[in-house]
Amino acid sequence: MLKILYIILFSLCLIPTAGAQDIHQLNEFADEQFDKGNYQLALKEYQRILFFDNQHEYNELYSKIASIHYLMSDFDNALKYYDLAIRIENNDSIKFELILNKALCNFKLNRYLIALNELFDLPDHSSEYLHNKKNIYLGICYFGLSDYDNSREYFSELLDSAGTKKVNNLFADFERFSKKFRPGKVELMSMLLPGLGQIYTGEIFSGFNSFFLISGVTVYAAITAVNYTLFDGLLVLSSWFYRYYSGGFTNARNFAVQKIENEKTSVYSEIFTVIEKYQNKAIE
Repeated sequence: MLKILYIILFSLCLIPTAGAQDIHQLNEFADEQFDKGNYQLALKEYQRILFFDNQHEYNELYSKIASIHYLMSDFDNALKYYDLAIRIENNDSIKFELILNKALCNFKLNRYLIALNELFDLPDHSSEYLHNKKNIYLGICYFGLSDYDNSREYFSELLDSAGTKKVNNLFADFERFSKKFRPGKVELMSMLLPGLGQIYTGEIFSGFNSFFLISGVTVYAAITAVNYTLFDGLLVLSSWFYRYYSGGFTNARNFAVQKIENEKTSVYSEIFTVIEKYQNKAIE
């Protein structure tokens, strides 16, 4: 009996060591899968490591798991794990970067106001790189919120006079474009003449389709009124005309909104090209 007890005690002493070795090997395997882009498998192994990591030796895996969720476009779970990583991180610079990563997730979810509030809670950092990165993200927040004056101000802080001039020109061009395709204006055009707003936004087929549909319904209603009664003609008109008429100007507005969003994405990309060129020049 005593011999069996010794064997059990000896085995218990060996379990933690063996477990630590297994976890270490598992971590190496998970890192390898992550580097290969096998994110689902890496995620599963990282989560297993955290489950068995009673000594909290692998706390950095919270940020790795958050990164995997981000790469898999699961931004809500990425935010959850970034929050966990921030809570246990003691290094101020790493914590700063993690909060910036949270902002990226909120950008993907169009939660610009939430990202803005969290960025404002960040203290000023002595690192020029992190300071500039924060300004870029603040510029993105305001750009996403359509506050172009504040966005331009933060982007301009990262540039010299030539770069600032380019960014100002990009914003000015975008503002002119937005006024040209103002959704309310385009919608009104299709209200006054069915199909006109769609044609104005470049949706030629939709515009002509709307025009001929509404014209056809109107002619059919007029023929019905002549052959039967005015009431019958109005009944046909009310049941079909408004359906196609309202659908037409609603489509026109949606086309205008989408056109502005596409241009916004293009301008956003051009602004970052200017900033990237300036940053590379500054490094050289």
